[in-house]
Amino acid sequence: MKDKDFDIALGQALRDEREKRNLVQEDIAEKLNVTKMTISNYELGNRSMTAKALQQYCAALGVTIQSVIDRVGV
Repeated sequence: MKDKDFDIALGQALRDEREKRNLVQEDIAEKLNVTKMTISNYELGNRSMTAKALQQYCAALGVTIQSVIDRVGV
């Protein structure tokens, strides 16, 4: 899987998990102390996530990193 494809798939998985919990991007941005635009870029695959950002995003959702990665198909 190419890096860009991974970023897009990861972003989609995170967005799906966020929407399941009826959260908006602003909710996650506030918890991660970043802008809504940063969250949008993560979810669209326009910006790669650091390991720390992924850890924080998953913690904010209450999911494991492994469960998200499993959805990406790596």
